[in-house]
Amino acid sequence: MPPQMLLFASLNGSETLGALFTYVVQLKTPNGDPDLPIIVGRTYNQDTMPPWGLPGMASQSGIFSHSLYGGPTNGNMLRFDDKTGAEEVKFHAEKDLNTTVKNNETHTVNADRTKTIIHNETTKIHIDRTEDVFGKHTETIKGNRNVKVTEGDQLLTVEKGIREVTVKTGTSTETVEKDISITSISGAIHLTAKTQITLTVGKSSLTMNSDGTITLNGPTHLALNPQ
Repeated sequence: MPPQMLLFASLNGSETLGALFTYVVQLKTPNGDPDLPIIVGRTYNQDTMPPWGLPGMASQSGIFSHSLYGGPTNGNMLRFDDKTGAEEVKFHAEKDLNTTVKNNETHTVNADRTKTIIHNETTKIHIDRTEDVFGKHTETIKGNRNVKVTEGDQLLTVEKGIREVTVKTGTSTETVEKDISITSISGAIHLTAKTQITLTVGKSSLTMNSDGTITLNGPTHLALNPQ
């Protein structure tokens, strides 16, 4: 008898839609007609066991596919664990995961969130981004950190507390094409150096050394105008 196409009772069947899995199946012939068999159930056997062992994992259910030509542990998985007090939803993509949301996305985590990326991460935001941190914000960067503002301003406001920048090894350089203004509204401005402080404008300079020597240089004349 040549191979016959069988009707398959699946979770959902529609044109190009639904779910498809391969099992050992159970056949039924409506009205006793052997030419119209229909699959009414699927079952496991000793050669094709469930993806989660029983009875130890009886609280777990879900879907575990198998990668074509892959090993026994290769495949995509969606698993539900309904053990009281340890409920979990686990999703595993054997290789890539692509998600598309045509409108809004809301993500809420009521406790902690941990995210680990082994290689690179790229984020593109085409309009605005707002981030609120109501506690501490700590960043640790092992390599270089580059921030580039191509248009607009960069503003840093410390409403309460202090602002401190520490460079433990190396130098600190700040270059501005136009003016620099430093204002202490209600206090003083202190500049401290271990060896020397030099102020230079054109051909004029003022140098203060750690030995107490102060040198004022000018190519033409030195003017002191007491008020």
